[in-house]
Amino acid sequence: MKRRPPRKAARAAAPSRTQRLPEAVQTLSIDRIAAGGDGVGRADGLAVFVPRTAPGDVAQVAYVTHARHGRGRILQLLTPSPHRVAPSCVHYERDRCGGCQLQHLDADAQQAARRQIVQDTVQRIGRREIPLPTLDTGESWGYRSRLTLTLRRSGARWIGGLHAHDDPTRVFALETCLIAHPALVSAWGSIRSLLRQGTLSLPAVPDERAGAPSLRLSLRLDGDIGANATADPAERGVRVVMEGGSVWPQQAEWTEAVRRADARVQGVWWTPSVTGDAGAATRRDQPGPVADYLPQAREALAFAQVNAAIAARLRDMVFEAVQQLAPMRVLDGYAGTGLLAERLALSGVPVVAVEADAVGAESAAARLAQAGDAGSRSRVVCDLMERAVAAPDMAVDVVVLNPPRRGVHADVTSWLESPAQRRVRAVVYVSCDPATLARDLARLPSWRVERVHCFDMFPQTAHVETVCVLHRENA
Repeated sequence: MKRRPPRKAARAAAPSRTQRLPEAVQTLSIDRIAAGGDGVGRADGLAVFVPRTAPGDVAQVAYVTHARHGRGRILQLLTPSPHRVAPSCVHYERDRCGGCQLQHLDADAQQAARRQIVQDTVQRIGRREIPLPTLDTGESWGYRSRLTLTLRRSGARWIGGLHAHDDPTRVFALETCLIAHPALVSAWGSIRSLLRQGTLSLPAVPDERAGAPSLRLSLRLDGDIGANATADPAERGVRVVMEGGSVWPQQAEWTEAVRRADARVQGVWWTPSVTGDAGAATRRDQPGPVADYLPQAREALAFAQVNAAIAARLRDMVFEAVQQLAPMRVLDGYAGTGLLAERLALSGVPVVAVEADAVGAESAAARLAQAGDAGSRSRVVCDLMERAVAAPDMAVDVVVLNPPRRGVHADVTSWLESPAQRRVRAVVYVSCDPATLARDLARLPSWRVERVHCFDMFPQTAHVETVCVLHRENA
């Protein structure tokens, strides 16, 4: 990347419209990047978090003091960090896009920041001293296999885009996204043209007086985008999922128009909101019985990592880490669609795969069934992990945990701490949030951290995926 030439001033970021507290102004030196992507400097001993800053920046900052920290914004960049670069995406500065947090840093500084975030968080919250983790890296641009946008009505028409990093109530019109695969950006361009025409209606949303009406549109790449995938965007299929709203009379017409506008679109699915017992609109996980879905639709609606190439490396490491433990029986917690469970079963290791999502659990069961005799000693439990581990027949010696961002339930860590579970020798914990990983480590005092390895799943952002291998103390 080309470095940004030194400059004496930067455009002051607009204060948040929700900001009400008085601001102080001070010159700060930025020392590091914190979890979330903000730079951190100190004002009279107070840690001040400033978005869009880089380690080595010296800036005049306006900040608001909270209980134990400050939140600031740049008024003037006095001395730019040598790690600053010109952001490649037009939306990063012009629209203050919140999709990326670190485009203003060079690749080396970004990767160093993500490693430091994991180490600092584990030490601060988890009370564990760990060496600076290694980081597995890949492509920095065009890696995302999923693009999720907010659609918001503006008069008679709709705009689609992302939220500003300093104003979550604002949605700007997205023209491009450089971290998304080009096929997704191209398909979005076709959909955006249809929205601008305004000739077809979208799902009905609550009246504007009840709040800003919005929908969610997800575009997902058909298949992996790893080393074996074609580089030609025209040959990459895209699946589209519309979420929200109550009724959609023109669903069929809209679907046909989208597929006609872009041949890449392989299918369109709608997951409407439904009214619960209290009368509030809630998102439905699936619009009908699982049997109503084609296999392609199930895959379109199921969770998958957004960076296929790095996700494959992560899966390989987890599989190898489990194999090295020579397990008798593995608990695959938060198993998703059963990729790891199937692989372990085929290698001769019995697995209990636990997945709360019915679509994911059914896919996992189908994978084990297709494994034939190798999968016959394994099973899938469709339940919450905290309930599943309480079953009397949950006899395993190695546990894999791959929870969502909120981490594992406290009942799961209590189960691992229980003297009755001394048979469990090791845990392989896959985390997408260092803070919840660190919190869960603090809940596991009987376990020592054997290994920590990071994966650069989300370049240009402050997010990082971590694999942590734990062994029981004195085991």
